[in-house]
Amino acid sequence: MDLSGAFCRACPLVAHLLAGACLLTVSTSLFAQGRPRQAPQVLVVESVTVVDAATGTLLPNRRIVIRGDSISTVEPITAAAPSDATRTVNGEGLFAIPGLMDHHVHLSAGMESTLERAVRGGVTLVQALAGDNRVAGYLAIAVQSGRLRGPEIAYASVMAGPEFFTDPRFINAGAGYAPGTSPWAQAVTAQTDLPLAVAAARGSGAEVLKLYAMMDADLVAALTHEAHRQGLRVVAHGTVFPARPSDLVAAGVDVLTHAPYLSWQGAATITANQAWDRRDGPYATVPPNGPAMTGLVQAMARAGTHLEPTLWVFNRAPADSLLQRWANVLIRAADAARVPILAGTDGLVDDDSTALPNIHKEMALLVASGLSPARALAAATIVPARLMGRGNTHGRVAAGRVADLVLLTANPLVDISATTRIRYVIRRGEILERSR
Repeated sequence: MDLSGAFCRACPLVAHLLAGACLLTVSTSLFAQGRPRQAPQVLVVESVTVVDAATGTLLPNRRIVIRGDSISTVEPITAAAPSDATRTVNGEGLFAIPGLMDHHVHLSAGMESTLERAVRGGVTLVQALAGDNRVAGYLAIAVQSGRLRGPEIAYASVMAGPEFFTDPRFINAGAGYAPGTSPWAQAVTAQTDLPLAVAAARGSGAEVLKLYAMMDADLVAALTHEAHRQGLRVVAHGTVFPARPSDLVAAGVDVLTHAPYLSWQGAATITANQAWDRRDGPYATVPPNGPAMTGLVQAMARAGTHLEPTLWVFNRAPADSLLQRWANVLIRAADAARVPILAGTDGLVDDDSTALPNIHKEMALLVASGLSPARALAAATIVPARLMGRGNTHGRVAAGRVADLVLLTANPLVDISATTRIRYVIRRGEILERSR
């Protein structure tokens, strides 16, 4: 398949995004020349207990000093308080956690209010895993420039076998292109020019290549190698039909999504067309703690392959109790083997306009599966931060990190539902909401 036309058609998008970034830089520079540079706002949170998501420990009686959009210091309250604070928050009785990250969302046009709801509910970073990258890029720039209050946005390009591009979601995501030819939703085969295809995917602004369905083990291995060579992480459905989970692990895929899809590891045979029925795994005949799955979990642990269970999306009505029980046992085994686990929802918020983001439910479901509250909190903070190349800037409440944090009225290391008891959300140094 010749993707040169698709790549060229991606160029106007890339040029548009770059032009927007340049315009923002120039306008900001001109604005700065027109008036004196103002000192950054200094926000101080006094007497708060800091929750270290990386170690699962508490640091009581701390002062957090935020200058502009970054944390300047996290220190004992016995240290001298800064004299230039522009606002001070009493953190006594509160627990500071890093901003929450949902590693599996999907974005579409008109989601501005949804993104604002998400950030006011504590989500400060999202990974979009399939959609129209023109929309994702627009929303990401809107957030970055301050025109939209929302979480920081990273996004992916998707690849699948040509037969899968009858899926209406893929057709809509590439509107204006023949199905399977947009740079961010490409049909690939063994004959595809993979370096060009991956370059097109990357050129649409993606940080991630997502492998969706109808690919064999050889194609998965070649794509994963090329994506890594070009600096992209690789996320895949737990089975991409006919490639099994073990094929994905052997190829070096970074993340396997949807815990129930891993059940296909134990299927006697797998065909490409079973991708349409991927939710209907062989749960009754493949024990989650049997030899096939135990071997897979051990291979994931050795390779450092992340598991993103997305339990919330499988627990919506009508729920499948057999699927849920199977997934819970597998997740417990994966956690015991120290497979790194990510919190992702596959659905950022519910239709209920008053509900908190679904990441809170996902963490609760991870705990119900056997994770400790500390491990569930890490799955939504420091683990995705490290995977996404943001381990030195996000995921912890510490000096030098981006000032994304949530102040809670209860300790989430005791009860994970405490993440829903939000007093303040701070996004890049700005207080967005105080609960009432």
